[in-house]
Order: sequence, then C-alpha cells, then structure tokens
Amino acid sequence: MDAPLLRAGLAGVDFALAAVCWLILLCTYPDFARWRSEGFAAAHDAYTRKVGWVIGPLLGLQMAGHLAAALLAGAYLGLALVVVCWGLTAGWSVPCHRRLRDEGPASPALAGLIRSHRWRTALWTLTALDSIRRAAG
Repeated sequence: MDAPLLRAGLAGVDFALAAVCWLILLCTYPDFARWRSEGFAAAHDAYTRKVGWVIGPLLGLQMAGHLAAALLAGAYLGLALVVVCWGLTAGWSVPCHRRLRDEGPASPALAGLIRSHRWRTALWTLTALDSIRRAAG
C-alpha cells in the first residue's frame, strides 16, 4: 500500500466530510425550523435518505482509511476522533433526528440536534486538519 497516497486520499475524504458537516450546520439544520409542520416527517425522511447517499460512502472510506492508517502507521488520533464522532452520532444525533421527525420542526429536539452537530463538526474538522497535516508530511 502506498502510504503517501493513503494519507492524501484520507485527507480528501476527511476534508469532504468536514465540508458537508459545515454545510449542514450552517444551512440545513437551521433551515429545518422554517419547514412546514404538515409533511415534515416525510420531508425529513427524504432528506436523511438523500444525505445518506452522500455521507454513507464517505463514512465507510473514512473508517477504512483510518483503520489502515492506525494499523500501518500508528496514526491512532484520527481513528479515535472518527470513533468518537460515530459514537456522538449514534448516541445523540440519531435520537434527536428521530424525535424531530416525530414531533416536527418546532420540537426542542432541533436545538439538541444542532448542539450535537456542533460537536461533530468540530471533531470532523479536527480530523480533517490532522489528516491534512499528516498528508503534507
């Protein structure tokens, strides 16, 4: 396996995930409050399905890349950050999404979702910065 290529590819994936996180934090989640209550659950489900097609492959590549970087080069910081992000997503953000879908855009779950996503955005940004630093050598 070509280590410089792995580092560069992983930096690209991490940067893409950080960019998507910033877009969601600054544009998408705040906009949820302006969505109409009628049909919100269906619109929310459509959004999560569509964004999953973008995020899903990136998450898979990110995890595989950080596992490889940790095992082959001892780069455990990135892997730890990714695992924490996944934990925050499963333990905090997903329950907020479910509650928001069920209760609508006026739900207090929206504020919780935004709070959880601030943490995830910060961690994914740190992950990207660390990967870019490692790729630059």
